[in-house]
Amino acid sequence: QAEPEVAALARRAPERAQARDARFELARFALRRGDIALAEERFEALWTESIEDHITSRALYESARIELEHHQQREEAIALLHRAIAQTAPWAGTELALSFLTRIEREAGNQQTLIEDLSRIAAGLKNERLKAQLHLTIGELRHADLQDDEGALNAYRDAATSCESCSASDEALWRMAEIYSAHQNFSAAIRALSIVAERTDASWFVGSYNSHRAADARFELGRIHLLFLEDYDAASDHFERFIDTFPHAMRRDQAEWHLVEIARLSKSPGAYQRALRRFVSEFPESRLADQARQRQEAL
Repeated sequence: QAEPEVAALARRAPERAQARDARFELARFALRRGDIALAEERFEALWTESIEDHITSRALYESARIELEHHQQREEAIALLHRAIAQTAPWAGTELALSFLTRIEREAGNQQTLIEDLSRIAAGLKNERLKAQLHLTIGELRHADLQDDEGALNAYRDAATSCESCSASDEALWRMAEIYSAHQNFSAAIRALSIVAERTDASWFVGSYNSHRAADARFELGRIHLLFLEDYDAASDHFERFIDTFPHAMRRDQAEWHLVEIARLSKSPGAYQRALRRFVSEFPESRLADQARQRQEAL
């Protein structure tokens, strides 16, 4: 829509939410044409109304960027970003603010201060999904930036328990498993992965609702049992469940190849031959198919 049409909608919208959407777009028009003062005024007018909605979160985020990028007012920008994050729900602007705040504080080397700020904000939040996202960010900062694996595990644990049905919980459990595996604590890794791997749901009328990490977790369970624990029965079970539960997964051929390897390691010639035939039949275009054919010829 052209700016005059949006301005008319802002004046005459039958509902306040529509008017606020239009006013936000007017602020963006001003920002795009370089009228920073007008854009700043319009964004501020939206968030000073103290209405908890997606427009407030986005207006706070845009105001923060103006303060930092056009006025070089870092403290004011960070204060606005904190306000955008401490909302009643994880609006789009809330997540943008969290991402932007994390980036600028990392660039400044202020990870410890950021962790303290996010911990304080999380303590006052009621929204479980947003609280989990903040703890997930804290865990990432402790692990990737401060090399504090114990602190990262605690933060990821907080994320996982803050909102057990949220994607942040699944991601936190996955990252906990990565840390445990890196420290050869496979029993703890298996416990975390097993929770995520079971977060699948299917029904005839809505299809499948799987955790975004469920397939990864099931595959990793198979890999750990095969490569580190040498428990071939358990590994085979996990890879078979991976294939059955996630028939369109990218790594389906890899799971099937692991079953070939398990049959070989189990020293069962008949099972090994059947596994090779099945692999060549089901994955003729796989990069591993030639290797499977060569093995068949060598038997």
